[in-house]
Amino acid sequence: MDDLATLLEAVNRGAAGEVAAILERNPGLVHQRDAAGATALHYAAFEGDSDVARALIRAGADVNARDGKFNATPAGWAIEYLRELGGLLGIELNDFAFALERGDTVWVSRFLTRFPRLRHARDTKGRTFAEIARQSGNADIIRLFESSESNPV
Repeated sequence: MDDLATLLEAVNRGAAGEVAAILERNPGLVHQRDAAGATALHYAAFEGDSDVARALIRAGADVNARDGKFNATPAGWAIEYLRELGGLLGIELNDFAFALERGDTVWVSRFLTRFPRLRHARDTKGRTFAEIARQSGNADIIRLFESSESNPV
């Protein structure tokens, strides 16, 4: 097993002390990437292991490193399993509501392409975004919602 594989195994096991010891012996590992361009911090974030993440950051890990496959940061990996279950960030919900209220068809389309589950989400007042779209009176935005009703995500 090579040094990076050893580090990633320790990260995946949640062995923060072992991670720190490995990096003390070989500090450059904190910046090494796997075949997909991900760092050890990406994996720690995905596992939700704050102790391991802190050990990596203390060793110099770049908290905003982007992987080579998805162009995602460790923070993006941290929420990925929730995204698969329909999770969205509060700022995404707020920004989508803002785009709807402004009648910004380009941004509404962009949001719906990136986060199709927004079609079934609600704003902070409990209104569905589909309802807000209908109330907007903007025919283009209404069509963006109607075109997906036959193919719910």
